[in-house]
Amino acid sequence: MLIKPVSRATLPQEIVKALTDLIMKRVWKPGDLIPSEKELAIRFDVGRSTIREAVKSLVVLGVLEARAGEGSFVREPTSELLSGAFRWGVLLSEGNLDDFVDVRAHIEVECARRAAANCTDELSGQLRRCIDEMGAEPMDHGAFMDADTRFHLAIARAANNPIFENIGSTIQSIVRIWYPRTYYIPETKGRTVSEHRAIADAIAAGDCDGAGTAMRAHLIAASLRLRRTFANNRDED
Repeated sequence: MLIKPVSRATLPQEIVKALTDLIMKRVWKPGDLIPSEKELAIRFDVGRSTIREAVKSLVVLGVLEARAGEGSFVREPTSELLSGAFRWGVLLSEGNLDDFVDVRAHIEVECARRAAANCTDELSGQLRRCIDEMGAEPMDHGAFMDADTRFHLAIARAANNPIFENIGSTIQSIVRIWYPRTYYIPETKGRTVSEHRAIADAIAAGDCDGAGTAMRAHLIAASLRLRRTFANNRDED
C-alpha cells in the first residue's frame, strides 16, 4: 500500500526518489529483497524499462545489489562517502547544482589533464568507441548513458590515482540519476557528443590544458541543460 503511482512517471529519477524514500523509512531493510521489476512497474504504474533504469542507478550508487537469478537486495551502508553520495544523488536540486558542478569540475578537469599527460593508444581508442556508441542511431537513453559513464570513468582511471577514480565513480552515480532528464531537450545528445569529442581530441593530442578546458566547458554546458529542466518543472507546476 506504500507504493503508489508517481508524477512525471516517465522519468526514472522519480522512481529512484520513491524507492529511496521507502528504504529510508526502512520499509525495506538491509538484506531485504525488493519487489520484482514487473511488480514495481504495476505498483508505480510505469513501464518496466523505467523501473529497470531506476534500479540500475541505485545499483551503481551502491544502494542495491543485483544478484543474477534472485533479484535486487538492499545493501548495508558501508561508508560515510556512500551515505553522503546517496543523499546528494537523491536531493540534488537547482539550489545546490552549482555546488555539485564546482566539486565535479575540480575532480574531472584534473582527471582530464592527467589523462592527456598519460594518454595511450588504448585510452584514446576506448574514448573513441564511447563517442561512436553515443552517436549511433537509433540510440536509446540507457545505452547513451552507459557510453557516457564509461567515457568519464575511463578518464578518471587514466589519472592513475585510485582516490580520483573512486570519487569519479561516485560523481557518475549522481549523474546517472539526474542528468538523463536533459535527454528530453532535443539538442542534448548531439551537443554532448560534440563536447566529448573535443575532450577526447585534446587527450589524444597530449594537450593537458586543452583537455582541462574542454572538460570544464562540457561540465558547464551539461549543468546549464539540467538547469533548464528545473526551470521547465517550475513552469509546469
